[in-house]
Amino acid sequence: MSIDDAELMNCPARITLDAAQQAFLDSLPAPAPAVRSELGCELERGHEGSHAALAQQVEETMWWAQWTLSASEINPYTWCPVRQARQEVEPDCSLFDGHPGRHSSEERYWLSGDAA
Repeated sequence: MSIDDAELMNCPARITLDAAQQAFLDSLPAPAPAVRSELGCELERGHEGSHAALAQQVEETMWWAQWTLSASEINPYTWCPVRQARQEVEPDCSLFDGHPGRHSSEERYWLSGDAA
């Protein structure tokens, strides 16, 4: 079994949503399949601040679960502006506007302005 390099770069933190969070996400008018109750942090390993995982998307609003060791919440965000800019040099960032650390895509992490 091989380990993907991207997996080594991801934060390993995980969360299980509580019943109230799950009910809130299930109540959103989204055509997506059922919301997963267990999520993994989508930020880069060693990031600042709370952990974050995309829990649900409704049109242009992404609902992100954010958590620390002592608390968790669901917050609405839009996509990172690097995604919205659709620059040719940089891939789309798959994180939320204002995320800590480097931008992220399925392939890698990068700072805005880095060469592809």
